[in-house]
Amino acid sequence: MTEIAEEDWEVVKHRVESMPAHIKLALGSYGSLSRDDMLTHLEKRDAIGRKMVEMQIGYLKFFKREMEKLAHEQTADNEA
Repeated sequence: MTEIAEEDWEVVKHRVESMPAHIKLALGSYGSLSRDDMLTHLEKRDAIGRKMVEMQIGYLKFFKREMEKLAHEQTADNEA
């Protein structure tokens, strides 16, 4: 199992804390989690918390790559 960086745990924790209290996350076979449930799993650093971090960090990395691609395309268009 790959080690998750402390920074990644903290980023996801802060993202969850910023969500509205009524938000729920459906996480496959784990079921539906409230914001408080998500925070509990992140604090415990259990399998559910780990899955949440992997998903969120994966999303953020994807988003970053897409934004970099878009910025590169816009730069190329502006230079043409």
